[in-house]
Amino acid sequence: MPTEVLPAIDGHGHRLPKDWAHESFKHMSKADTAMRASDVTRGIGHTTMATGVKVTNDNDNRVDKALRSKIGQTTKLKSLLEDSVDKTGVEIRKMQAIKKHLEEEQSKVNKHLSCNLDRRGHRSLRPTRELANDVPHKELKRQTDLLQETDLKLQSKIDDVGRSINKLKSVKATLSADLTDKVSALDLDNKCLDMTANDSTYGIPQLPNHHTAGLPFGWKKNTSMGVDEALEAHRQAQKLRKNAFHVTNQRKRMEKDQHDLLQSALSHKVSEISRLRDDLQDQLAQVEDEISKATKVKKKLEIAIQDKMPPLNLAKQRYMTRTKRPSREAIHDEVEHALLMQYNELKDVVADLQNKLNQVNDHLASLRRTKQELEMNIADKSKNYKTDTHTHAMAPSRPGTSQTLNSDALSLRPSTGSTAKMLLGSTI
Repeated sequence: MPTEVLPAIDGHGHRLPKDWAHESFKHMSKADTAMRASDVTRGIGHTTMATGVKVTNDNDNRVDKALRSKIGQTTKLKSLLEDSVDKTGVEIRKMQAIKKHLEEEQSKVNKHLSCNLDRRGHRSLRPTRELANDVPHKELKRQTDLLQETDLKLQSKIDDVGRSINKLKSVKATLSADLTDKVSALDLDNKCLDMTANDSTYGIPQLPNHHTAGLPFGWKKNTSMGVDEALEAHRQAQKLRKNAFHVTNQRKRMEKDQHDLLQSALSHKVSEISRLRDDLQDQLAQVEDEISKATKVKKKLEIAIQDKMPPLNLAKQRYMTRTKRPSREAIHDEVEHALLMQYNELKDVVADLQNKLNQVNDHLASLRRTKQELEMNIADKSKNYKTDTHTHAMAPSRPGTSQTLNSDALSLRPSTGSTAKMLLGSTI
């Protein structure tokens, strides 16, 4: 502070009275001016402080209100995300159950297909005579086509379910990441809300550079789009599960019907073979009886011919003996006529008997050939009977048509879009 210059003094070192009084008046005037200035400054300071308090309170209230609003919005989004993540997890588990069910169904189909091919191979071992394009052959072929087609359908559904599971996992990962961010943001906003002004360090703090951030609408919309994507994935998964259930039920019904048709055809075939074999055996018995009778007739004819040969030979010898008579005695007398008549009649009888014997021999040869054919046919029928009986027994267990999955594993009623909007409220 600069030193004040005092007024002049007299020769004795004393100031003049007027200067002495003037100095006091001057100081009082300065004091009065300083007090007025201080009073004005004080008033302004009080006003500024009051304004500062008001601004601080207003800002605190505005920040608190914004934080609470933001916390409310984030909490709603967090609840919606938690619900979506949980239901997506349920969808994934149900789709995995469906996939396992489809794979089990495909395994059954492959086993039945292998059995079908074994049965067709077994039937191919029938004798050539029995290789007919009969009803069992057609039904076995139809069953092969059905099982192969069903296997392709099931594989297609398994692939579709696999892709759906991957989609659901991707959606769940996105929702989980968003949920993690929401939880972190909610924790930070709650910390901001709980903070108090207890740092008295003087100075104006500098804020860091503002980091890149999205707009509030985009922040809300991204979550909404993620939830909508999850809902759509849920609906597609539910639709796919119902379709897969329809395929497995249809497979069971068609396989059961084809199983019944084939088994019925084989049963009828076995019965038909048995009846035909019995008819052949009856015919064989008749042929054998006829052979026995023809053989007896043959023996009788042979005996009859044998019995006629001595008289015939005797007549011939007598006639030849009489031809040796002297020429004078060689006349056609009644003896010659009698001998010729006897010889011719016996010869005709023997010739007729021989002709009948030849016919019997021909019939016997034909009957023996027929018997051999019948025996071979019967043997083939017996083998075919055993083959088709075994083919019938080779059938797998009759496919059931009962549902193997409960309704909860087939459908899930996910939150609809309107439910999502209701949960989001003003945040959408």
